[in-house]
Amino acid sequence: MHCDLDIRARPDPAVLENAVVKAGGIAHVAEAGATAFRWHGLPEAFVLLRSGRITVRFRTKRAGLPWAECRAFAGQDCMPVSAAILSGSPITVQAVCLEPSTWHELEPQAFIRLVGEDPAFRAALFAGHAARLPRFFRRISEKGVETTDQRLAAWLIAQGQGNPIVATHREIAVDLVTAREVVSRRLKCFADKGWILQARGRIEVVAQGALSRVARGSSTWCVSGRQTRRDMR
Repeated sequence: MHCDLDIRARPDPAVLENAVVKAGGIAHVAEAGATAFRWHGLPEAFVLLRSGRITVRFRTKRAGLPWAECRAFAGQDCMPVSAAILSGSPITVQAVCLEPSTWHELEPQAFIRLVGEDPAFRAALFAGHAARLPRFFRRISEKGVETTDQRLAAWLIAQGQGNPIVATHREIAVDLVTAREVVSRRLKCFADKGWILQARGRIEVVAQGALSRVARGSSTWCVSGRQTRRDMR
């Protein structure tokens, strides 16, 4: 049986971009620090980065699975989003631009048709995945399971960017796939440390350096002496 897919081939970003544009891909642009996309449930689009760099935090709906993170550079797709579309699986995902970035978004069914009907697109897509997966798995194994403190600190930094954050504790909990009570406790701890200022539906980051250390896992602390098992969800 003949197989037209050779994942050992060198990935060709031009093949991906040309096919996506021809299939109706829509161009988007955002500055550094901006949220490129954020979805809960089935992804709304296949994403192919044209220029710049994004970091992608994602988690499936299966209980007990930790958050994971990957990055995409010019010419690359967002692998967890692509996998979720092809498998029909819900996902919670948020992508933030690490520098000014442009990308194409293609309607999921159009992406599925490209994979099924365009051998060149299919070969380029999966050759790219094969080249990136070793680094992706190494990044996950080195990073390990993130605590709620790390995830919340990273979320505040990404959303703040020098501006007040307008969001309720419930909305933050939905983003982080945890309980509102957990978010409220951790935010109170951050406020008690003087790292953030809170008002109703509004948060201001005042110590980004401290939050960055927590997000990286290089700073451990707790007002009560230790994190509870519930807070580690």
